[in-house]
Amino acid sequence: MYIKVYINGYIFFIYTLEERLMLKTRYEGVSYKINRRGIKSFYARFKVNNKAYLRKIGDEPDINARVASQMRFDMIDEIKRGVKREAKSFDELFEEYIVLRSPTLNSGWEKQTRNTYNKYLKDVIGALTPGKLDILDVQKIMNKMLDDGKKPSTVKQIKVIVVGIYTHMLPKMENVGRQLSYPKLDNKVYFEISNEDASRLYREIVEFEEIKWRVFFSFLLHGRRRGEIMKLRWEDVHIDEGWFEVRAENSKSKRMIKSPMMPFLVEMLKEYGVKKSGYVVTGRFENMVSKSSVDYAWNKIKYAVGLKKMRLHDLRHMIGYIAINNGFSLEQIAQVLGHTNIATTKRYATMSDTTAETTLKSILETIN
Repeated sequence: MYIKVYINGYIFFIYTLEERLMLKTRYEGVSYKINRRGIKSFYARFKVNNKAYLRKIGDEPDINARVASQMRFDMIDEIKRGVKREAKSFDELFEEYIVLRSPTLNSGWEKQTRNTYNKYLKDVIGALTPGKLDILDVQKIMNKMLDDGKKPSTVKQIKVIVVGIYTHMLPKMENVGRQLSYPKLDNKVYFEISNEDASRLYREIVEFEEIKWRVFFSFLLHGRRRGEIMKLRWEDVHIDEGWFEVRAENSKSKRMIKSPMMPFLVEMLKEYGVKKSGYVVTGRFENMVSKSSVDYAWNKIKYAVGLKKMRLHDLRHMIGYIAINNGFSLEQIAQVLGHTNIATTKRYATMSDTTAETTLKSILETIN
């Protein structure tokens, strides 16, 4: 591992060649090096009772980084108490599951998963070991959530957690979480708005008292998401050419989106004051604007036009709904909204009766 050397009162740590050749993985305490055959060899690093350990776990293809991380937990347990994972409580397994998965998922995943586990599962299965779990108890939790009016997407998280614990922490046991059932999710967007309400909302946005928010919400009227505009920088806005760019790392599809700007937005930006760099819409100290301040401004807008239940993301739904009802193709709408899959755009295809009537009339006139 390393050797402590004292020279003129200073401490130097001299690491072994093996240690210096290690490459980190996304999993805590798991590293690898490439052996002479060009194959990855995985190692686990950890401390127990202030004693440092570095142990070889195995080579590809028998071992990968995820499996190595699981085995690292087993090694720690073996040294600490000799406790096998099957003998641990779900509370303990859940904590290890969080540590294992967090490095590979977004920052909001851990918070949401913890909240769901603590609220619905902890009191029922937290103290149990896997061998004592009655999966019907978990199904009853899910059934009660549905009876209480919880969304199927929320109920689904229960199964995701249980299946995840068995998949990642108990790979040798039967994954009883797969026995859990929930209603099939309907991801169709049921959103409607009259032309009159949409027109009033549009006017309220483009005439809003504070120009900063006029700019922000006008970008949303171009079919963009809140996070995309919160992170939008002046370097990505091309005033003279009339378009702006959403960087790949800021888009949901993880690809760059080139979006046109309507003339009213271009003029609004010029009034706002074009800059060479930095966030377009800023909060305190020129930092990125906060979600809470966006919500505050949005509440003022929607209450002013009497659309109290309209969510901010519904601005995007509104674009899709109006486009569908004005005869634009799914391909055209997908281009505006930045969808990579037409199936996603089809979620907005909730047509009004008048649209269906107008469409049928147009078809009949064409073939007549």
